[in-house]
Amino acid sequence: MRNRHPALIGFLQALSVALYCVLIGLFFKLAKTISPQPPEFWGTVVLLLLLVFSAAVTGLLVFGYPAFLILEREIKKALQILAHTFLFSLIIIGVVLLVIALV
Repeated sequence: MRNRHPALIGFLQALSVALYCVLIGLFFKLAKTISPQPPEFWGTVVLLLLLVFSAAVTGLLVFGYPAFLILEREIKKALQILAHTFLFSLIIIGVVLLVIALV
C-alpha cells in the first residue's frame, strides 16, 4: 500500500464503505422479508449492536490506514488519503442520489 497513490487508496476506502453500506441495506431488506413486524426488545438490541459494529467497521475502513501512517510519521500522506476518501465518498453519494432521482 505504501507505493500506491493517495487518490487510489482514498477511492478504495470510499468504495469499501459504500459496499459495506450496500451489504447492510441488503441485510435490512432480508430482515424485513423474514419478519415484517417492527422489532420487539431483542430486535432493538440487535439493531443497536449492529449500529455499534457498523461504526467500528466503517471507522476502521476510513481511519485505519491513515492512523497507521500518522504513527509512522507520514502525516502528509495520511491527510491526503483522508481528503481523497471524503471526496470520493461525496462523489459516490452524489452518484447514488442521481441514480435514485433518475429511476
